[in-house]
Amino acid sequence: MIRTTALCAVLLLLPLVAGAQETTPESGATPPSTVQTVLRVERQLLALDLVSYREAREREQRARQRMSEVLARLDQALASDAVSLGSLESLQDEMAVAREATRTAEDRLDGQLEKIQDRMRRIALLDGGTGTPAAARADALTGRWRVTVQPQGFTAVYDLRLNGTVVGGSYQVTGGTSGSFRGSLVSGALRLERIDSQAGFDSVWEGTVGNGRIDGTWTTNELVTGQPTRGSWTAVRESGR
Repeated sequence: MIRTTALCAVLLLLPLVAGAQETTPESGATPPSTVQTVLRVERQLLALDLVSYREAREREQRARQRMSEVLARLDQALASDAVSLGSLESLQDEMAVAREATRTAEDRLDGQLEKIQDRMRRIALLDGGTGTPAAARADALTGRWRVTVQPQGFTAVYDLRLNGTVVGGSYQVTGGTSGSFRGSLVSGALRLERIDSQAGFDSVWEGTVGNGRIDGTWTTNELVTGQPTRGSWTAVRESGR
């Protein structure tokens, strides 16, 4: 329902974009109103892209889970004295199917990420052509942030950079791990994917940015025995650009 509503809104805006482009002056300059209209459409489409990404990510997680289950059954079979050749061949066939499904899901996820990145680049270019100098637009994110993570209660330092709507940066947990971020900031809504320097992509961090503060939630990708898989986080901005 959400995707259908957003898509209808985008389709309603498209004729406005076409009409605005038809009235572009012969000088070749694009009126600010046209840029703003196209920018609104691109942001609507980005919202749909993010929904598609989350769906692709869920499919990829399910495929990985199926692969893990087949491998666990294979390990169990090989540990048994009563394993038969037929059972091993059957498990090998299941493993091949699961591996192919995982590969397909990963490829689709990569494709969706590339689509989002392209969309963000277009938004960044359009945002730079709205007539407001880049230096004059407030950057509420770029800088160093002092972070507290719950329920563990540990602290960290996040160095974040904003380019249009694209977010990058790095982190250092006090006395712990470090790594990098990739993500987006759209209308104050922040979404980060954390890439640990050793474990790789391990969690998603979402929050609301405003007045030098971020409040949000985090979720891990994998179930870790005895460890929290989700929680909250807050950040206070220590310095700007």
